[in-house]
Amino acid sequence: MNSLLSISVPIQNLLCFWAQLTCLGSIANEFLLWRQHRHRAFFLSSVCATLCFFIIHVCMEGTQLRVHGTTNGFAQKLLQWPFEVYVFCLLAVSTLCVISYRSVLLWGKTHVTSASIKESIDELPAGVCYYLEDNRCILSNHRMKNICLALLKEPLQNGAALYEASKSKPVFVLPDGTAVSFRHRMIPFDGVFLHELIADDVTLAYQKNEQLRVDNERARRLQEGIKAYGETIADTVREEEILQAKVNIHDGMNRMILATKKAMQESATDDERKGILQMWQGQALMLCKEADTQKSNHVVTDLNTLAQVIGIKLRWNSIPQTSDSAVLSLFLSATREAMINATKHAHATFLRIDVEESKNALRATFTNDGRKAVSPIQETGGLLNLRERLKKSGGHMQIQTEPEFKLMIQIPEGENHYGNECFNC
Repeated sequence: MNSLLSISVPIQNLLCFWAQLTCLGSIANEFLLWRQHRHRAFFLSSVCATLCFFIIHVCMEGTQLRVHGTTNGFAQKLLQWPFEVYVFCLLAVSTLCVISYRSVLLWGKTHVTSASIKESIDELPAGVCYYLEDNRCILSNHRMKNICLALLKEPLQNGAALYEASKSKPVFVLPDGTAVSFRHRMIPFDGVFLHELIADDVTLAYQKNEQLRVDNERARRLQEGIKAYGETIADTVREEEILQAKVNIHDGMNRMILATKKAMQESATDDERKGILQMWQGQALMLCKEADTQKSNHVVTDLNTLAQVIGIKLRWNSIPQTSDSAVLSLFLSATREAMINATKHAHATFLRIDVEESKNALRATFTNDGRKAVSPIQETGGLLNLRERLKKSGGHMQIQTEPEFKLMIQIPEGENHYGNECFNC
């Protein structure tokens, strides 16, 4: 066997280089194993690194002996060892180094490490940031860094600054179109408090909320339009009826004037003159009746228009003749409520309205042909509000279910109040 000193310089240098690489690999394994808290494997890698360093030192002593011709006695003994011993040691150390590195990789895939935790956090769709009381960030993922750049226009270094910015709005819309919402809490950790700041992705909820807001705004505008239409439809119908009445009166007047002129120019009989006089009397009576009952006709017209809309027929046995606007308002409210309840709950086809007026009060009875109630009537919503309005005005309301459904109201006029009067009086 050849000693290490007897081999050629290039082979000795190659052996030294091999030992250096193996030593660096063992040192790297030591660092990784220390982070994984694997102390036995760490000790074995330390032995390998020490052995490699020993071989490197022996090679350096051989170089010094060749160049300067002197070295210490112990080094001369080591240089006399067979070359194969050093090769075998390096092969063994290199094999252990490779096995240790492979063990490090496999252990990292099957165990939770700080690197795996960081990798997992970086894959989260939500932004994550942990920072200490001195505002120094100790852990954050890529998503939170991008969010910080979008909000503060600077890298994520101060966790408190990002938290203060996140409190200005409940939801932030980022340039890429996503929406995030922040939440913060304090976590006790190793004797200090750790700040946790999470940026949740609420894009879907934000989009639905915006769509709901747009739909609500559209519904509000439609409701306002329907309300305006409902307020003007009665006036429009009334104006059309007034216009038609004026046209009818105008046509009737023209016919009477022509008939009168013809009778004056020609010799008319007594019967013809009598007929012309009756026409003039009838037209005068119609004009007087139109002037006296204009407001009552307006009430009837409004209610008939509403009845056509909801699909029920009104049968008027009599109509209110009062000119008291407060009384007419309560009567209109009661009639509308009776119409709606008859259609919605009793499925009625017609509603009979009986109005009786005295000097001090107006009484009205509403009777429908709908199905009978199988349980006692629960006064809620419109009926309850109607009873409260009548009570405040000094009136009464009574409901009868047998033999047919009737809604009876009494409304005082002027300053009269009938708080103790009943319907059967």
